[in-house]
Formats: sequence, structure tokens, C-alpha cells
Amino acid sequence: MVEIQNAHWTQMRHETAYNIARLRNRVYVMEQGVISVEELDGRDLEPTTQIWWIQIEGVPVSTLRVLREDPLTLSIGRVATDKAFRGHGLASALIRAVMAYYPDQRLTMHAQSHLQDWYRTFGLETVGEPFYEAGMEHVTMIREPVLQSDSELRDDIHPDNWPSVNEDAPSEVDHGTPEPGTPQYFEDLQRRYRMRRSRKS
Repeated sequence: MVEIQNAHWTQMRHETAYNIARLRNRVYVMEQGVISVEELDGRDLEPTTQIWWIQIEGVPVSTLRVLREDPLTLSIGRVATDKAFRGHGLASALIRAVMAYYPDQRLTMHAQSHLQDWYRTFGLETVGEPFYEAGMEHVTMIREPVLQSDSELRDDIHPDNWPSVNEDAPSEVDHGTPEPGTPQYFEDLQRRYRMRRSRKS
């Protein structure tokens, strides 16, 4: 079964962390020859970093990471898929999952220029001029938030008017819990997020 997972580097199984590092090394160092910057640059260990991956038969075959850049901005990077599993939409599934998981965050990335049309299909837009990073031409791409953050929403409401919400109460609309990693799972995630937000507005 194909399943999307995410965790902090220190919270995943040792074998999983090793295999993700090995996959990234194969793609960026061995295939693309990136040696001017460290692949393991230390940012994976920042407390707010999330590693996302898809594993097949227990082995990660596609991965990316999400870094916290400021309170409202996250960056996507280290997108890598095992050569034997490319062309099956695995990286696309990971990116779409991240887009759905963080609807109230600005998402940015430094994309290799020849991939920017592909990234646009996920709602990312190119800003600024191309630049070189690790010896390859890149562009900055951004997806602005599609929902207000909780803090922004609450700033618009006087504290006396904040409703009391029991977050453990069942949803008015409950379609059950779809299988993790499926499109229905992420649609349900966004639906529940919007419902929670509407209760606070």
C-alpha cells in the first residue's frame, strides 16, 4: 500500500530516517552532482521542520521537507523521488498533501527553472528573476495563503465575542475517516479545517 507520512526527523524510525537521507543523497549528490552545498545542512533537525515521504513495502521512495521560515511562511525543499519510481505521480501527491495541510500558510520554494511549469500546476507562482543555487538555475515560487490563520481570524474578533467551542464534539457533518494518503483524506482534512475555522468566526 502507498501511504503518505510526515514526521520530525527525530520522531521517525531510524531505518526510515536513514533511507530518506540515502534517497536524497542519491538524487542530489550522485545524480545531479550537487557538492557545493551540504545535502544534510542541519535544518532537518530544527524543531519546526517536517519531513514528508511516501514508502512502498516499508522503504521511502519519494520525499520532501517543509521548513519554517517565519511565523506565516513555510518553504518546501529537498523534493526527491527514487529513479525507479518516477512518473507515477508520487512527488505530485506529496506536494498536493502539503498544499492541503497548510492552507493558512504562505508556501515558498526555490525550484529548478526547468520545473517551474510543473510546480505551477499546484498553485505556485514564480516571483523575481532566476538565480543560481548549487550550480543550477532556480526561481523563487510562492503560494499565498488560501485561508486566514487562526491568529489573524481572532484579531478580527473582540475577545468578548470569542465563542466557546468544544473541539472534541462530533462534526455536524461526519463522513468518517478516509484512508490516510488518499485524495479523499486531504479533502476531508480541508473540510474539517474550514468547519473548525467557521465555528470561530
